[in-house]
Amino acid sequence: MHRLLFWFFLAASLVASLGCSPDFTPYWKVDKLRILAIQADPVVAKEMEPVTLSALLYAPDDQNVEYDWSWCPFRVSAQDDYHCPIDEEDLEALLEEVDADFDVDDPFDLGESAQATFVNIFEAQEVREFCEMVRREIIEEFDDAELAGFLPGGDCSEGYEITVRLEVSTDDDTLAASKRFMLWGGAEEYNKNPAVEDLQVRPADEDDLDELRDRAGWDVDAGAAHHDQWVSVPIDEPLSVVDDIALEMRTLIDSDSLLIYTPPTPQGDNAEQPEPREESIVYRHFVSNGELDSSYLLYVPDENILDEASIAELTFDFSDTDEGEECGRPVDDGCAVDLWSVIRDSRYGVDWIERRLIVVD
Repeated sequence: MHRLLFWFFLAASLVASLGCSPDFTPYWKVDKLRILAIQADPVVAKEMEPVTLSALLYAPDDQNVEYDWSWCPFRVSAQDDYHCPIDEEDLEALLEEVDADFDVDDPFDLGESAQATFVNIFEAQEVREFCEMVRREIIEEFDDAELAGFLPGGDCSEGYEITVRLEVSTDDDTLAASKRFMLWGGAEEYNKNPAVEDLQVRPADEDDLDELRDRAGWDVDAGAAHHDQWVSVPIDEPLSVVDDIALEMRTLIDSDSLLIYTPPTPQGDNAEQPEPREESIVYRHFVSNGELDSSYLLYVPDENILDEASIAELTFDFSDTDEGEECGRPVDDGCAVDLWSVIRDSRYGVDWIERRLIVVD
């Protein structure tokens, strides 16, 4: 059973996680059912510690959404719609090898609520033993110890990586996505999720501030320098902006949530242990209307500034010309536009923020 299992596992691991699509809508334009991110909190599951799984998603016209959560002890593939490559019987047999007392009905299932809970029932030593069992099977099958070092869990000292699958359905559409996080293996150093603090906008041209003060009611001092023109988008009500004024948006992160960590030692006989470093961050911006000049941005310590790394330009054009964009969510005052910003570190940490603008003419 093991060898067949790991053939499936290897195929799933080597297939690219993103497929191609004939849809020419920009990745950052959200106009249909989308799962923008999945968060595991905490991102490293200790023994008997519950992990809360939640998703950032968009459903057109506020449609009712049904959820279906499950998990898998291996990486999954978009080619297989993120389904686990083994069935429940094989999974139970694997887990019983780690814990002879394991007895759980429907071990894959995590429920059908908007949030799910995963509980790691294994001790750190059992997690490492499971990881080592996976490594041994790969080495025996392919006679390649280095290959096993690239598998979930790496050298097993930090723990073992598992995958959660989420399927969401509306009356019109169904789609799935996956999320990886770690079962704790006893290491003193482990990751935590980064934390978003705020989403802000300002005029791209500092000379447009007076227009935003007069036409959109912005509460910013007249004559403020450009770096003082940032306005937080409130969580409880939309912020008014003006159709023909270009904006810049940015996402602010709690700097204390960015950890110092030691990267894993590269493969190879002469590889040296890297020095501890601060986490880098990937930003992904999304909008329901408008145009973004950048949706994929990076913060790299010592190369750019955290508060400036996520700045992107955002423009709107809802004019009645051929170039004008149709408003997807018209309201009395103008057009409602949703903004999302997702941040990720390199060790499965995720956080996000969601806000709304009203674009007035």
